[in-house]
Amino acid sequence: MDALKGIDEATAREITSKGGFPADVADQVVAVVQKLWGVFVAEDATLVEVNPLVRTNDGRIVALDGKITLDENAGFRQAGHAELEDEAGADPLEAKARAKDLNYVKLDGEVGIIGNGAGLVMSTLDVVAYAGEEYAENGRGVKPANFLDIGGGASAEVMADGLEIILGDPSVRSVFVNVFGGITSCDAVANGIVQAFALLQGRGDEISHPLVVRLDGNNAEEGRRILTEAKLPLLELVDTMDGAAARAAELAAK
Repeated sequence: MDALKGIDEATAREITSKGGFPADVADQVVAVVQKLWGVFVAEDATLVEVNPLVRTNDGRIVALDGKITLDENAGFRQAGHAELEDEAGADPLEAKARAKDLNYVKLDGEVGIIGNGAGLVMSTLDVVAYAGEEYAENGRGVKPANFLDIGGGASAEVMADGLEIILGDPSVRSVFVNVFGGITSCDAVANGIVQAFALLQGRGDEISHPLVVRLDGNNAEEGRRILTEAKLPLLELVDTMDGAAARAAELAAK
């Protein structure tokens, strides 16, 4: 199928034929396939799935259940999508993070995670979960409490907002900030952390849990010097990712 051409009637009939649908319902299935494609394009979806698609006793083709994933990047031209959101069912921390334009997902754990880049954050979740197995009780070890990717911008405001969201989770017992300096250098991240502490204090929020920071990459040494000299309360610097994950898990287990 040519994605630029889309699914016209001929393509839909080809799909229906290869799907092995009986001839007496083929026309109905063709219509369903074309409607699915129309919804996919018109709503800027990344997924439109019907499962199951059934044939009733009276010969009708009916979609009994379905799933649609909408592309949030297309929200600027899909104003109606906001009305579909079930705000009452949303996690309050995720809703608060979304309002601050933070890429945050709540998880069931004790170590808050902040990183720059989705790949790095995913890897951080893995190493924290692995390190947390050492502190298993009743078959469950220390686990990550969230996914939070601050992307390439580690400004004081972004860092403060991220810490505020994470520390607002009553399950969190420690926080692991894992940053690999690239376009945003580690000294800028370090200054952002220092200023974030001041911003949080200005908002009346104190850092109430230990904060383990690992800086690597562009200007990492300078970033570590800035944090060392700042002498921020409850903040520890650890050189390696594995070591920092182990320390954050240890602190969360206390």
